[in-house]
This record gives sequence, structure tokens and C-alpha cells, in this order.
Amino acid sequence: MRRLPTFAGLTSLVTCVATPLAAQTVADSGTFVIRHNDTTVATEKFSRTETSVDGTLSLKNARNTSHHYNLVVAPDATVPLVEVTVRQDADSGRVKGRQVSVTRVIFKEDSAAVDAVIGQALETRIFGTQRGAVPYLNMSFAMLEQAVRRSKVAGGSNEVPFFNLGGGQTVRGKITALGSDSLNLAIGEVQFHLRVDPAGRVLGGSIPSQNVVVVRQ
Repeated sequence: MRRLPTFAGLTSLVTCVATPLAAQTVADSGTFVIRHNDTTVATEKFSRTETSVDGTLSLKNARNTSHHYNLVVAPDATVPLVEVTVRQDADSGRVKGRQVSVTRVIFKEDSAAVDAVIGQALETRIFGTQRGAVPYLNMSFAMLEQAVRRSKVAGGSNEVPFFNLGGGQTVRGKITALGSDSLNLAIGEVQFHLRVDPAGRVLGGSIPSQNVVVVRQ
């Protein structure tokens, strides 16, 4: 299976958002199950409120890597801030997996400020980007859903920029309709076929060129 851009290589400092996000009413939640052929390669559990998306993307790899993220969502469906904590090894429920990195990215106008902690090392970098860029984490369909929602708020625009959390690049996403309830989202050469409802919720999909199927539970 061809690899999409990965998260490794961009990590940073996570601090708690000073707003009572946990106290807000959850507007939507679900689990995406990502399969390559007949093998589950990742699962993503998430919940959404009017101002945040919180979730965990768990990869079925040798190190049981998980990415816990929180997106702060603005009224125009842009994402001014994203925080990600990466852990490895299985989480038993009593002892969490080893923390590998912690990330905080703040978007402002056409730049992204990234604070990165790997082990005991702290690094801060500034990347150029595009206004309204949506953070992109490899295999996160909740973040792809956020891009679809952003497109609808922006008047049905067929282009959404993505900020690649795997390296700091900004890439163009192009959205085209596939019938009344589906769309194609192209990020570079990768084509995502997504089933969506009128509100922009992703109900499932596929990456045809990679034999990847996504089911929402």
C-alpha cells in the first residue's frame, strides 16, 4: 500500500486549551474503521462540538502508535489551533503507552507556529501556509471531514488547503462531486472517495488506488 504523508518528523508542545471544551455538549461522535483489503490498519474514535474536535487515531502497527488530537474550531470551520500527543505501545487502560512526542500548532493568517517536544528537546518553528488551511494527519478521516465542512461554510468552494502535520508543507485539496451523496477529495495524487450527508458528515469512503475502505460506525 502506498504510504500517505506521515506524522513522524513534526512534533511539538501541547498545552491545555484554556476554554471549557469538555463541558460543551457533544454534537456528533463516531468511529472510523480503516481497512486495507480485509485487514484493519487503523481505527479513529472522535467527538465533535461546535468549537472542537477531539479524537484518537490508533494505528495497527508493530508499536501500536496512537495520535490523540484536539482541534479548536472557529465559526467559519477553520482550525486556529491543533494539539497532538503521540504514544507508542499498547494502552492497557491502567498504564498508558510511552509518550513519543507532543505537538501544538497555532495558525494565524498565512503562517503556522509549531512548538515541538521530542523526549526532552523543545523546538519552535514557523512555517508558511495558506489562510484557512486545515491540519492533515495521515489516515485521519475526522480531519478530512473538517475540510468538507470548511468547504461548505466557504460557499461550496472546491478547493481547501491542507497543512501537512507530517512535514509542514501546505498542499492543495480539490473537491469534486460524485453524485448527490458522495465526493472526491484529491490531495496531491491521492484520491479519497467520501460518502457525505448534507451537513458534511463523512459516512464512509475509500482510497481506490490503495485498496483502502473506510467504514463509519
